[in-house]
Amino acid sequence: MKISKEERVSRFLKHVGKYASIGVNLTSLALGCSVKVDLYNVLYPALSIVKSELGGLNIKIAPREDVAVLRGSELDLMRVITSVDSPKLPINTINDFNPDALILLVEAFQGNASDPDSFANIMIRLFRELAMVNGELVIGKGHSIVSTQPNASIHVLDFIKTRTKDDAYTLVNNDTIQIIDPMDEIASRRQVSVALNNALNDLFSKGAFKDLEFYPVYDAPGDYNHKLFNEVKAYVNELGGRLHEVEQPNLGYLLIGSTVASRLDKEPPMFYSEVKEGFKIIVTRPFGELSIIGTYVALHVDEELYDKFERGVMTIDELEEIKEYALNQMAKPNIDVAKVIYSHLPEFGRRFNSDEHIAATIDISGPGIFVFKELAEAANVKIKLSHIPLISPEVAEFAASNYIISDATAGTNGAVALVVSSKLADDVLSELGKIPGLKPMVIGEVVGKGEGTLIVPDYVAKYIKDRSMLTKLTVASNILQGVARQNTASRLTRAEILVTGKVQGVGFRPLVRRSAKSLGLTGIARNNDDGSVLIIVEGEEGNIKAFIESLRSINIAEIRGLDIKWSNYRGEFPDFTIE
Repeated sequence: MKISKEERVSRFLKHVGKYASIGVNLTSLALGCSVKVDLYNVLYPALSIVKSELGGLNIKIAPREDVAVLRGSELDLMRVITSVDSPKLPINTINDFNPDALILLVEAFQGNASDPDSFANIMIRLFRELAMVNGELVIGKGHSIVSTQPNASIHVLDFIKTRTKDDAYTLVNNDTIQIIDPMDEIASRRQVSVALNNALNDLFSKGAFKDLEFYPVYDAPGDYNHKLFNEVKAYVNELGGRLHEVEQPNLGYLLIGSTVASRLDKEPPMFYSEVKEGFKIIVTRPFGELSIIGTYVALHVDEELYDKFERGVMTIDELEEIKEYALNQMAKPNIDVAKVIYSHLPEFGRRFNSDEHIAATIDISGPGIFVFKELAEAANVKIKLSHIPLISPEVAEFAASNYIISDATAGTNGAVALVVSSKLADDVLSELGKIPGLKPMVIGEVVGKGEGTLIVPDYVAKYIKDRSMLTKLTVASNILQGVARQNTASRLTRAEILVTGKVQGVGFRPLVRRSAKSLGLTGIARNNDDGSVLIIVEGEEGNIKAFIESLRSINIAEIRGLDIKWSNYRGEFPDFTIE
């Protein structure tokens, strides 16, 4: 039975009320990784201020990485929780512990985390305390999020070291969120699994999955706190990990996450100097989860936006289906991806071989496509993305154009990106393709040496509305200026695809449109009277071939045949539509 808009909004507001009763304002709080302190406009500029202010102190901020990498195994961890406004640390106890590194979580009130100067002051106060620790202190990984409550501002400091300096590494990460699904119950299993998977994904992206250790960070008011711990404990047991009892914030403000660690007895995929021209960029599946959830929330608090979305994009029923798909993807741990990566890493102490080994990897989460910019900078190369495979390009475009989210490519516990040689790419794609639920694909390649340049299709501006962020990207159409028009056109083509089978009345055409738009293609999909579907698609030949392959994997339809006719590019379609 169809649910009316009024019933949907009423149901949503009931859930909003539940979260409001525990101090979480869903209408002002970003969800998932988008609750992070803004990386490019706040965090990175703030760190520059911190470095200039405290340059003489014995504190080292490790190079930007997904994880802290320690030599050895058998991790020891000491947690200290202190105030953001007046941090006080047990310096003698820390010195006795003699840490190898520090994993730092900062939860700051949103009023103090919206500009670089304010956030830099938060960090400077803490770093002045840390400067009293003996020797050089390495901050191996930092994570920062915002809260809507001034009294929920804390530093969680996990000092770490390995007891055994054997032939292995220990990889450590922290990620923490407050809420991912506004329609789910407080402290539900899915909320917990998404939060812990988000922390684990940075380990999994480096091929680390053995001997998983969890040092949780959780908080909620009243009975929810106990329920949250039980869900964390149950999920850790399900993953076969070890849960440690450590100090918790106990502020009564919703918080879900963990510091996680894993043993890696191979060399991690951080061979940035080995990345060469022609290396391929592989992603394990489409991404952009947060624009879907953010749009869902926005529509239910803005009636005009709700109507605009249904008139121009899709029905709310369709959006709910996409939201459920995205959430179920995020709730699955990427441990099988970790095992594929692990199988293509050098043995401990061995050299990298581009024919056998994955050169670099990264988790596609909060920064969205900007993780490829980080990869390009780390490897000092130019990376060109041929397309941006989003879960729902239509929703992403709506979210960005209506300023629901500034970067609609962002996600949580999202896809993993891999940089591999062209010779190894087919093997890696084949192995990833055997993992249920994944849609591995090549989305770009390294096109030469450079100073961390990321070249993107010009349509990426539809998904990113923050101009300061866009200036960090190089748009492919700008590169083509000055190139002969006929050379540009020669890379474009057209295909007419007749799809037969059970392909009408099953939601086939909307999925076709999403796939085409994610590849930057234009065209049309229309039902024929005989039950078949005709698809006309135009764009770059390689992207059309990828689109055709994606048709074969649409499991809601029973495709019996694909009749494909290629012809010259006409530029007939401004977008991809359905008839």
